[in-house]
Amino acid sequence: MKHTDRGIRYIALDLTTTKLFVFVDGSFANNKDFSSQIGYLIILANEVSTGTEEFKIKGNLVHYSSTKCKRVTRSVLASEIYGMVGGVDMAIAINTTIKMITDQLGFPGISIIVCTDSFSLYECLVKLGTTKEKRLMIDIMAIRQSYERRELQEIRWINGHDNPADAMTKSNANKALERFLDTNRLQIRVEGWVKRGEQLA
Repeated sequence: MKHTDRGIRYIALDLTTTKLFVFVDGSFANNKDFSSQIGYLIILANEVSTGTEEFKIKGNLVHYSSTKCKRVTRSVLASEIYGMVGGVDMAIAINTTIKMITDQLGFPGISIIVCTDSFSLYECLVKLGTTKEKRLMIDIMAIRQSYERRELQEIRWINGHDNPADAMTKSNANKALERFLDTNRLQIRVEGWVKRGEQLA
């Protein structure tokens, strides 16, 4: 209410090189009732790679979510996984609709890039044997299967200070989302990645 002059702006994109970026985040037991908060942002953007250590995006916010996790979480990893599952599910649903439009216009399909600032979650996706909780293993295997079916193009581990989804789960969040909403641009540092063509362990 204090910033009625601000809002979500939309800019023109090059549909031939557009990608769907999913930024996910989870906060373990940070609510008053000790439940976890999970959130994600879905951004349709053109990517400008500036090397292996960072990339820049220029695009539009398509969807966002910040919800209290309905499942009981016993670890930070569980919160992060539930956040990613929600974000990936919504991204695939949105991309299915976008594909109907791009097919009619004769444009190539749009790739989905998943970004997380959690090293433990990233490691779980690369190495399945890092968790013993069966419920979490099922969700991790579902994400890995989406990757193998080419529903996901890349999985990236990014710097926590550059993750705009941080604003969806924390009260004292970083300024990444604010910078993106002000400029429709974001520069993100990459800590690690799994690219198409690389086999998951």
